[in-house]
Parts: sequence; C-alpha cells; structure tokens
Amino acid sequence: MKTIFFFLLCSDLTYAASNDTICTGGFKLINNKCWKLFTDPGNHTVAERTCTSYGGTLFMAKNAIDNRAVGNFVSNAGIDHLWIGIFCLSGFPNAGTGRCVYYSIPGSPSGQWLNGDCTRELPYVCELPPTQSDICDLNFNNNCYFKFDALPFSEAQEQCQQMCGNLVSIHSAEENRFITSIYSHLSYEFIRIGGLASSSNFIVWTDGSIMDYTNLETFGGSGNCLWLSLTTTTTVSYGAWYTRDCDSPGHFLCKRPVGALNCRGTPSPPTPPPVPLPTPTCTTGTHMAPGVLSSPNFPSSYNKQCQYTLATYGSNRIRFTFSYMSVYNYIKLYDGDSTDSPLIYSYSGSTGTYVHTYTSTGNTMFIDFYNSASSTYNGFNSTFYSIF
Repeated sequence: MKTIFFFLLCSDLTYAASNDTICTGGFKLINNKCWKLFTDPGNHTVAERTCTSYGGTLFMAKNAIDNRAVGNFVSNAGIDHLWIGIFCLSGFPNAGTGRCVYYSIPGSPSGQWLNGDCTRELPYVCELPPTQSDICDLNFNNNCYFKFDALPFSEAQEQCQQMCGNLVSIHSAEENRFITSIYSHLSYEFIRIGGLASSSNFIVWTDGSIMDYTNLETFGGSGNCLWLSLTTTTTVSYGAWYTRDCDSPGHFLCKRPVGALNCRGTPSPPTPPPVPLPTPTCTTGTHMAPGVLSSPNFPSSYNKQCQYTLATYGSNRIRFTFSYMSVYNYIKLYDGDSTDSPLIYSYSGSTGTYVHTYTSTGNTMFIDFYNSASSTYNGFNSTFYSIF
C-alpha cells in the first residue's frame, strides 16, 4: 500500500449558506455540500453506482477544509477508511497496489489518501450539490424538475411554461446523472429534453440558457430535437443524447428555478457561440472523455506510431466510435490502459466511412495506431464518450 500525500493549502475561509439552503434525499449539509454516509461496505463500483442512483458522486475533497470536514463527519461511525471519487492513472503512484483511492480516518496525519484494490469493500460518502428550499419533490442544484407523460415537442414546451419552466436543459454531467436517476425505476427507453441541435456541436436550449455542456452522441436522422436515452443500444449509450424528430410524442421533464412560482412566459432561445468537443488530435497521452481522436493531418497520410489512453471517472466505461477508417498497418483497441490488456478490436485496411462502436468493461481504453512511411492511407477519425 502506498500513501498518496497531497499538500492542501489551508485558509481561514469559511462557507456560509443561506437559511434556505437545504439537502435532499437524507443528505446532510456540510461546508455548503450535501453528504450522506453509507456504512454498509461495498467495492468501488458498488459505491459509485449507489451515489449515481441519488444523482450524486463519491465525495472528493478539493481543499484542506473539506478534507478535515469529512473526517469529522464520519468520526462517530466507527470506521477507518472510506472510498473517495478518485482514480490513479497508470503507473502512479503504484498501479500494482490498485488504482482506486480511499480516505484514511486514523493515522498521523489523519485524512491521508491511499490507493488500493478496487474490489476491496469499504464504507463511502456520497455527495450532492446543495439547493434552495421549494415545494417541489424533485429538487436539485437550485432547480425543480417535473415528470410528464408523452407529448410532441411544442405541446410539451407549452405544458412546461404553464409550470413556470421549460423543457429541461442540461448543463453538467452531474445534472445528466441526476435526471437518469429520476427514471431509474421506470421502464422508459428515452425521454424528450429541451434542446435543438443544428449540428453535432451546436445546441440551443428552449429556456435560453447557454450551451456549456454536451452529451450528444448520435447526430442526424429524422430530426434535430434532443432525446436522452435510458437504455444502451447499438447506436446510443445509456445517459447519452441523440437527435430525432420533434413531432413524435415522448415522456418529458420540465425544469424551473427554485422559487419561480409566478411567471409570464419565457424568453426566446438565443444563439450563443457553441462550445465544441475537443479538437481532433493524435497526441500520445491520457485523454479524458468525452473527446475526438483522429490521426494527424487527417484526412492526409501519417507515418508514425501513436498511442492513447482514454479515461473516464469512477465506474463509468468508455464507448469508442469510428466514423472513418483507412490504415495501412494497424489500429488496435485494448480493454484497459496498455497493450497487456485484453484486445477488443484489431484492424488494418481501408474502408472509408466506417461507423463501428466498441465499449470497455472498465474506465480506461488503450489505442495503438501505426501507419508506416510507405503508406498513403488517410488514417482514422473517431469519437469517445463516458457511459454509465
């Protein structure tokens, strides 16, 4: 076992919350965060999935104040260690010990982070953002959410406006996770959300909010209205978005700010500058999902070996999709963080447009690409996403 020691800067800063700041789901307000202790031990994957079922994550201490606070929070529970929402990258600090990170309550100093085997069973603390009090049942991060039965796009938006809201806009992975948790006990395959996509990296939300997050995985087809998938299929992952026609009825979710009980209409959607996915690269190293990978100079030829490690957080997995393939030598996909991991896929040849998808079993995938100097082939283009 090897200690991961982080020097966290301390200050006299304190966190104040208004009298209306609350936590939902039995979570407790600590340092303007919502925490809940689960004393029944579970492995790291079980811990992550439990937190996801609440729309939250395993806690992550981002400063010394929070690092001390979580120790105080669990001090009377009679436990020594907790899972936290951090993974070690390959080779650091000691991959042989295990890549999952846990928090140590005893010790000198207490509150150290250590890495260990992800299958070890430990208690854990889940974290949610705080919110403001409101009469709504589904309250998350200062917004209220309301479920409705199937309607076409225009009628659904009108229904939401009568609730002083709009079809739901989504602005973070945490909010996306919370929304999927709302429907986790229902058998729906998808729900309608409040976005219109004119391209794969440009979304306009019906509530007029800026596009600052995207989980659009499949663009094109019969329309440009956004839908959120609640299953994994051959074309879209659980929790990902895709485009489809606007006229088909679909179950939908309305969203309004907390406290907005009186309203008169909603603003027209703006046309803000889009926030694109990362620029295609072939830089060897670790790439966090979501992203785009392509061979350098694509679609021109390239004569060098290039290796990538794709990574995501917690118990999520990597979904990797080729959109074009023309390689003289080879490209190989491995289910892990090196060529020693199980081989998922290997290919050499030229097919041109090539839409094929491959999924890891864990939170890393390794890509090994080689095109020799004699090649005049174009290389490849691809996207990758984090899936639950």
